[in-house]
Amino acid sequence: MNVPSTPPGKSPLFSFSRRAAIAFLALATILAPASSLTAATAAPQASTIVNLARIREAWVQDLRNKQLEPILKFYASDAVFLQPTGERITGAAALRTLFQTVMATFNSDLTLRSQNLETSGDLAYDSGDFQETLTTIATGAKITAKGSYIIIFKRQPRGDWQIVQHVWTGTPPPGT
Repeated sequence: MNVPSTPPGKSPLFSFSRRAAIAFLALATILAPASSLTAATAAPQASTIVNLARIREAWVQDLRNKQLEPILKFYASDAVFLQPTGERITGAAALRTLFQTVMATFNSDLTLRSQNLETSGDLAYDSGDFQETLTTIATGAKITAKGSYIIIFKRQPRGDWQIVQHVWTGTPPPGT
C-alpha cells in the first residue's frame, strides 16, 4: 500500500505553491509602481511628439508661405543651422539673413517625411528625408534637391520647444 510520508496538511507541493504565491505577490507589489510610472509618462510623451510634429509642419508651411518672423520663432537665439555644404550658420541674426535670402530668391515646395521622432527629457529629435523644388523668382528656373534632415529640439524654461540644431544633408543643388 502506498502511504504518504508527510501528514496531509504538510504536502511539499502545497508548501511550494504558497511560497510561489507569496513571492509573486511581493514581486507584483514592487513592480506595480514602475509600470504605472511608465503608463503615466507615456501619455505626456505622446502629446509632446504630436506637438513636435505640428511644429515641424508649421515650419514647412511658414517656409513655403515666406513667413519670416514666425519661422524665426521656432529657433533658440543661439541655434545652429548646418547647410549641406557644411556651412555653419549660428545665432538669430545669421538665421534671419539666411531665411530672408532664401525667401527673397526662391519659392519652395519643400516636403519633409519624418522617419523618427523621439524625446528624452528636455531634448527631442526629428530625423527624416526631404524633397524640394526651388523655383528661382527672377528666372523661373527650377532646382530640385533631396536628402536627409535632423532637427534637434530643446524644451525651454517656459515649457515650449525650440530648434537648437538643424541639419540638412545631401548634395546641394547647383547654384545654391
